[in-house]
Amino acid sequence: MFADESPVVAKREFGFSLNPNTQGELYTLFIYTVYQGEVVDSRPMRPGPYILQVSGIEESPANIESIDLFEEYGIKGCGPWGENGAVHVGLECRSINDLWKLRYRDALIPGQGLGWSAEEFTPSPRQQILLQAYRSPIHTHWHGPYFGKDAFRLLRDMQDPEWVRMYRGAS
Repeated sequence: MFADESPVVAKREFGFSLNPNTQGELYTLFIYTVYQGEVVDSRPMRPGPYILQVSGIEESPANIESIDLFEEYGIKGCGPWGENGAVHVGLECRSINDLWKLRYRDALIPGQGLGWSAEEFTPSPRQQILLQAYRSPIHTHWHGPYFGKDAFRLLRDMQDPEWVRMYRGAS
């Protein structure tokens, strides 16, 4: 190794999959271990601790600096917020709650509205192409994994009504 080269090490990254998990949730949240763009290990997480760790409130191996990654990536309505001089901790995140809509067309959860998928249980081929822009080229299946800055970019884009219209129209 040359003096100006740093060693390549694995990183821990927040992310998600569009696969349902064993608890019946319609997506799965993870801390992934990523080496040279490929997921080599994964640790599933429940939404509450995931949101606390992404927002930097709870210690995390994927957020050692305790940065509010929601704020850093422009994702609104997730994590802590200030009101009347006090900081409140929010365990809700609409973008995370809406991940199921990328995969399903019909309402699978009462009161959650319809999904955005063009097909009943899977994104259309054109929607799958759109989703590829948010994954490492190594991972070609639309299920994921989605991790790091691209996963946060997808969560942010899901809050844009124009993006949702484009995704829904890609049938």
